[in-house]
Amino acid sequence: MGLTWQVLQPVEVDSLDRLAGSHPLSGFMQSSFWAEFKSAEGYEVTRLGLKSGREFVGGATLLRYEATGEPSFVLCPEGPVLDWEDPAGIKMALRALVEIAKGMPNTLGLRIEPHLPTPLPSVLRNWADAPTDLSPCDTLMLDLRLDETQLLAKAHPKCRYNIHIAEVRGVEVSISRDLELVHAFYDLLTETSIRTGFFIEPLGFFLNLFSILFKSGAGDLFLAKHEGKLLAAILVVYFGRRATYLYGASSSIDRNLMPAYALHRAAMREARQRGCIEYDFYGVDAFERRDHLYAGITRFKKQWGGTVVRRIGARDYVFYDRLADLIVDRLTKCEAEASEAPR
Repeated sequence: MGLTWQVLQPVEVDSLDRLAGSHPLSGFMQSSFWAEFKSAEGYEVTRLGLKSGREFVGGATLLRYEATGEPSFVLCPEGPVLDWEDPAGIKMALRALVEIAKGMPNTLGLRIEPHLPTPLPSVLRNWADAPTDLSPCDTLMLDLRLDETQLLAKAHPKCRYNIHIAEVRGVEVSISRDLELVHAFYDLLTETSIRTGFFIEPLGFFLNLFSILFKSGAGDLFLAKHEGKLLAAILVVYFGRRATYLYGASSSIDRNLMPAYALHRAAMREARQRGCIEYDFYGVDAFERRDHLYAGITRFKKQWGGTVVRRIGARDYVFYDRLADLIVDRLTKCEAEASEAPR
């Protein structure tokens, strides 16, 4: 029986969410709540289901950004959701997905990002290495099927000690979905950005994100306080089998109270209660380079004793005919402007 891509109907949303949420090579960016968030951010969102007869066997959330009016790539972050052990089915599904993307206006190609482990599978040998990834290429996973005692046993002794420090010094962790706290979180995130040199999105991005995550029940804000003072906070997203640590922020003061350790321990407990079997620390430097932007956070994350996962990263199927036309058009305009310039 053949495979066909179909635009997802409203009654089919939950079916695709369950499929994507249970797939080890996908993630929350293929969810309905992430589609709603990207739509709020100005993207045109197309959600497709791959069917064999009446049964869903795959899916793809496609994003296209038109605001600039410039030609761009159609994006499929953390997807498509496919049976990657079926080469013949994969070729058929990808070929059809490329044609769907090509049918969209003002597009230069399709960028996909299934979380396939290295090395690159032969089915993607004609896809170029994308210049940028849509989510971290390398990450660190904790197995939440282990109980808390087993998790602590796998952690570095320094991690266990710092968890203890946070407890005995009275760091308190709470969980919230109060949108009024977005501003406090953003202030803390801004302080963190200045200290670490990391880029952060504007406040409006987080207002949209928190609103949709809280409304859908797909995310929690964990807050660490000491004597009523906010010291640190993390945002955790839940989707199917996985909980993902998406954002973290901390104050420059009272860092010796180790609030981050208390936060992640609480987040893992909550994730396990929700039925998640993985905790994704979302981004590490697999090679532990001292000059890497992730050097500090990699050291912190590796203390928890998880497994480093290396992925192939985003891949591009480029519409070279359109790219060539664009280059010719731009060169022609440059030549015309040069000829009209005063001499």
